[in-house]
Amino acid sequence: MKRKLIAAITTATLISITAGCANDPNRPVEERETERNVITGLAAIGGALAANALGVDNNLGKVAVGALAGYTARQVYGDVQAGTASDPNTDVSAVTIGGQEYVQVEVKDVNFRSGSAQLEPYELTRLKPVLDTLQRHPNTRVHIEGHTDSDGSTAYNQQLSENRAKNVAFHLMDNGISRDRIVTYGYGEERPIASNATAEGKRMNRRVTFLISEI
Repeated sequence: MKRKLIAAITTATLISITAGCANDPNRPVEERETERNVITGLAAIGGALAANALGVDNNLGKVAVGALAGYTARQVYGDVQAGTASDPNTDVSAVTIGGQEYVQVEVKDVNFRSGSAQLEPYELTRLKPVLDTLQRHPNTRVHIEGHTDSDGSTAYNQQLSENRAKNVAFHLMDNGISRDRIVTYGYGEERPIASNATAEGKRMNRRVTFLISEI
């Protein structure tokens, strides 16, 4: 356990150091994009290490709580809930993982461009409540989880989920959210919330989940 935590902290430190270079506007675009890909990969590793260190390896580790104790967490919950009230396929809930409070935002039935991990313009508007909330509360961090349905191989879906989480992270970064506030994960098809036996279930499983916490 101790070794895992040390590894997670070390990786997170490396991400923070490297992030400053990738966000430098004076550097060539090609170099910045390359480094952003590397940084996101490191963040996924760091996030996975941290999750494993906490013993959180499946959705059973997320325990719903009746109320959020932290002032910022309560404000984040209210902001996101108000912003997503008109979106029937976005759920907002309070969860606790390893003693840390999070506001979980489940954006379901997400449509990516065919054969790619790029979000359609309409889907980007569905992320605006999360983006606006993160901009209003700079003392927060967001964990982004990418999920897929069961179509395709396990390896393909794993990579696809990682790429989709990265692209959502890039969208947040392009709109002013600092890289050191973002961690990405890809879970492929391993955490369905509906049956993959139906088209409707598959649409629900193609989703992005945000976990927002105080730093």
